[in-house]
Amino acid sequence: MSRSEIVLLREAFESSNALEEARSILSQMGIFYREEVLPIHPTIGALRSVIENLGASVCVWAAGRSAYLLPVIVASVTIQQPLIIMPCPNESAPETYLETIFETVRGYPVSFTRPYDAQGAVLLGVQFLASRHPSYGDILSAFVQKRQLQPT
Repeated sequence: MSRSEIVLLREAFESSNALEEARSILSQMGIFYREEVLPIHPTIGALRSVIENLGASVCVWAAGRSAYLLPVIVASVTIQQPLIIMPCPNESAPETYLETIFETVRGYPVSFTRPYDAQGAVLLGVQFLASRHPSYGDILSAFVQKRQLQPT
């Protein structure tokens, strides 16, 4: 089994559609990824297990209703584990609620994208990978170049 460079973290009760574009981009780039699903009723032990499973991978989290877990997760990951939050506002987690939760982690090394910006989240994740190994920079440059050449 190959090592996953990026982990796509999502909620069990949310549709996985929010990460569809992320999956597509990572597949096009040939970057290994895996998905982790947060438990519906997470315990500290379950959260610890999810965090341990992240390893040194870059984590892209589609955070909606589960955003209340953010302070616990942010305080538990190491600085070497880049965490990119893609807000996914919905009826039970409106944007103002998410902004309030996100404010609690100001000062931690966490990145945020615009709501539902899977492309931005994944490209930022690949940029983090490029800081570890230059070949990811080449992959990112080729992908961006290819996108620029495609007609809109």
